[in-house]
Amino acid sequence: MAARFTQAFYELKARGGMLVVAPLAADDGERLGTAFAAIDPWAAYGYPSAALSKFLSAVEPGAPRFALQVGGEVAGAAVIRTAWLRGPYLQFIGVTPAHQNSGLGSAVLDWMEREARAAGERNLWVAVSEINTDAQRLYERHGFIQAARLDDLACDGRTEILMRKRL
Repeated sequence: MAARFTQAFYELKARGGMLVVAPLAADDGERLGTAFAAIDPWAAYGYPSAALSKFLSAVEPGAPRFALQVGGEVAGAAVIRTAWLRGPYLQFIGVTPAHQNSGLGSAVLDWMEREARAAGERNLWVAVSEINTDAQRLYERHGFIQAARLDDLACDGRTEILMRKRL
């Protein structure tokens, strides 16, 4: 049974305080797309803000978009593909610069794992750019290991690393 991530909102503890995970509003998706286009890895890839905004604002069955809120402020976004190779796939996570290194990524990964375990899933999945070494370390700290290297997937001349955590 696929993890659903269907509650109206989730309250998670993060190092920087309480994190609320709720459905991402389209206008927040548009604003965050512009913000994320200015930071790596998206800036290094030359990813257009309009494309990021469109992706974050989309409604797609089986891939809910979530706002990461701290103190009532939208501090980031996550997209989880709920049924992907016997477990959920964290398709996207972005945190605004003001909220980076405050434990939001760890809180999201812990939440994702709890939901997946409760649904009886076998795996958690993420993909990370080879240039995003901070994210690689985060995923490794949470028990993810490299499953594959995907050359030229998101951008020619770049490699994405598919990582898996066996539950």
